[in-house]
Amino acid sequence: MESWRKNIPLWLIIVLLIFLGLIFAAWLWQVSSTTNLGNGDFVGYWSATYLLHNGLNPYDPQLMENLQHTQMQTGLTSTIMAWNPPVLFVVLLPLAWLPFAIAKFVWLMVNITIILAASLMLARLYLPENNYKVLLFFLLFAVSLPQVISGIFIGQVTFLVFFGLVVCLMLIKKGQWFWAGAVLILTTIKPHLVILSVIYLLLYMAQRRQYLGWVGLIVAGTACALVLFIFRSSWIQDLMGELKISPVHWLTPTIGGLFSYFGVSDIARYLIVLLLPLPFILLRYQAAIKLELAVALLTLITVPTTFFGWSYDQTILLIPIAQVFGWLNLSKDKASNAWFVFAIALGLAGIFFQHFFTRNDVFYLWFPLFWWFIFGLKWRHVSKIASVAT
Repeated sequence: MESWRKNIPLWLIIVLLIFLGLIFAAWLWQVSSTTNLGNGDFVGYWSATYLLHNGLNPYDPQLMENLQHTQMQTGLTSTIMAWNPPVLFVVLLPLAWLPFAIAKFVWLMVNITIILAASLMLARLYLPENNYKVLLFFLLFAVSLPQVISGIFIGQVTFLVFFGLVVCLMLIKKGQWFWAGAVLILTTIKPHLVILSVIYLLLYMAQRRQYLGWVGLIVAGTACALVLFIFRSSWIQDLMGELKISPVHWLTPTIGGLFSYFGVSDIARYLIVLLLPLPFILLRYQAAIKLELAVALLTLITVPTTFFGWSYDQTILLIPIAQVFGWLNLSKDKASNAWFVFAIALGLAGIFFQHFFTRNDVFYLWFPLFWWFIFGLKWRHVSKIASVAT
């Protein structure tokens, strides 16, 4: 592998990648401009950002309806709202200067880039550098995951949260604490998906007295607030009004969502509140549970226990999945690894089957629980190997 790479000039590889990238971008533009690719949730995100850009309330249902049905002429029978915190509109603000057709194409390219970049960073964090088979397997898994594909198709913003968490981990490993804290601002776009992991990271910074991380997050938050004040001085009142009208009883693939779906109880929606002490507990056992493992574990726990989270939000599970792929290389037991690879492939096949034959989002809950099982078994297996070695 190394000799093959050395025989090819670096400039030739770069030129080839640029050429292939341009061909892909041209094809994607043709598809997005002639189909509904990107005409999902991004309609709501762009509409809200466009309203803010023009000094209007991004949470006003009537303004959103008028924009989408008259100016944009989406042809949709309902109005797509953006219930996210206003940090999202600051991030998407450059797209408000673009026509919607171009903006959705740009966002498609951004999402694809985010997935590839974050997956490669996860490989650096969790996977062995010399095992190209495991790396290729993980990358193929990441880009073929139906939750990722559907998220890209509808123009989701979950990938920003995913990217923020992964980049924060990478920057911490490099000792760039200020930027590690600043990039966490992206997680506030959907904070319920990463609440346990973010608490742990902030505690981790404080314990090491790396308060620059906290400063970075405060500076990023202040900068977002200033931008919001520049475009609409009453954005805080808008946000307070949004909290009064936004729907909260979504039936999503979480434990609470499943209980609500079957009419058992709505109390389980708040299960995550009981788990808030977990980051504090894990911080006490850093000798056994390192930073990457703690974040992977907390992410895995959060996804099915949080207040709500759709199937495409399960993209963030790529963090604990990367940890499992990394463990595969530690074990020399080929038979055990083969069974784990078979189970992973079976899980991927199962989620594809479900994606094509059922549209009920609640029943995607099995996927994070499946990874609870795989994660726990592999962690136990690796721990046994480590204890025998010592």
